[in-house]
Amino acid sequence: MRATVSEVALGRVLAWLRWAGRDLTPDLERAALQAMADSVAEGSTDLFGACMQRLQAGGELAAADRRAPPGSQCPAASVAPPLRRGSIGYGEY
Repeated sequence: MRATVSEVALGRVLAWLRWAGRDLTPDLERAALQAMADSVAEGSTDLFGACMQRLQAGGELAAADRRAPPGSQCPAASVAPPLRRGSIGYGEY
């Protein structure tokens, strides 16, 4: 059985959050699910983009940064997760 568009988009949102170094807490997962439900109800054609905008507008993307000690510089949420070097197994790099 094929996954629905909303399942794929939710998977992308959760993967983006993990790759961006966010802890997937129950509150963050709940916020992602609510943002996805709102985006589907709105009839958005770009569910991933709409969900990410809702999370950013609601402050959920910055919630993990609020745990930083006072006075420390918290980086803004980037558009994409950081690049990480990888290998597909052709040998040493």
